[in-house]
Amino acid sequence: MKKEWIMMGGVLASMLLAFPPAWGQYPAKPITCVVGFEAGGPTDISARAICEPAGKILGQPIVVTNKGGGTGSVALASLKKEKPDGYTICTVAGGVFISQHMRELPFDLTKDFTPIIQYGDYSLPVLVTAESPWKTFKELVEFAKANPGKIRYGTSGAGSIYHLAMETLALQEGIKWTHIPFKGCHPANMALLGGHIEVEVCPADFRPFISAGKLRLLSTFGQARSPSFPEVPTWSELGYKVSVIHMAGLVGPKGLPQSIVDKLHWAFKQAMEEPEFKRILKDLEMPIVYRNPDDLGKAFLDLTGYYKNLVKQIGLDKKE
Repeated sequence: MKKEWIMMGGVLASMLLAFPPAWGQYPAKPITCVVGFEAGGPTDISARAICEPAGKILGQPIVVTNKGGGTGSVALASLKKEKPDGYTICTVAGGVFISQHMRELPFDLTKDFTPIIQYGDYSLPVLVTAESPWKTFKELVEFAKANPGKIRYGTSGAGSIYHLAMETLALQEGIKWTHIPFKGCHPANMALLGGHIEVEVCPADFRPFISAGKLRLLSTFGQARSPSFPEVPTWSELGYKVSVIHMAGLVGPKGLPQSIVDKLHWAFKQAMEEPEFKRILKDLEMPIVYRNPDDLGKAFLDLTGYYKNLVKQIGLDKKE
């Protein structure tokens, strides 16, 4: 009899390891994921790519809605007001870690949200039209130096990571160029193709336009070269001392119960293994990068401090 109980205990232990814990009835209805940028950009596309399979895993759809503006801060401000019941979550991207030091925001990134998961990083390209006179990034820099104010560059918004990078470079190189903020990468991409700006610094879905001979990739300013364009150098390889980190993740309101955090994290982690998710992020030139809730929370603290110093150095910090 004792042996039978021991064997039964072993079977139960194996079952617990094989299956996720039973998180009660959550979710009992659809979940809303608020994307802080307009439809068609990399944040929107990547969020939909992970939410669809995660919803199937959870047994309830995750409905993606868009609430653009303020480099994601408008969506996060709305999330702060939501009940911490797991039925509303939101994207978080690197740009908001910068904008919080440039203007007053109605939330504290390190205190008012519950980290769930990081699923990727953003590509950091500098794009021009294929007809532009600049074949290399150094040529663009030299032209900008010699022609103050002649270059208009578009980004996904004031206070975005792309805005900070370009203004940091301008300070280092003695450049004067004009920033044109948009409500996301897709409209910035359309503005470049339409000739309304000379340069786009935003991770729109640029690969098809390059393949079609409409755009040219001059450089990237992330930690590594673009996987699809390994011949294009990074800023650091060209000798420019600008370093930025741009994450893609998901958060919930402050006070989200640990059981719900665990279930959401589990579902999104499983969704990251889906071939279609991997394909879409590859098409977006977005490296797949994973952080669990604890590590993501630590990254929030690290990035907040890092960008606070960088924003102050270039004089874009909010004045007391």
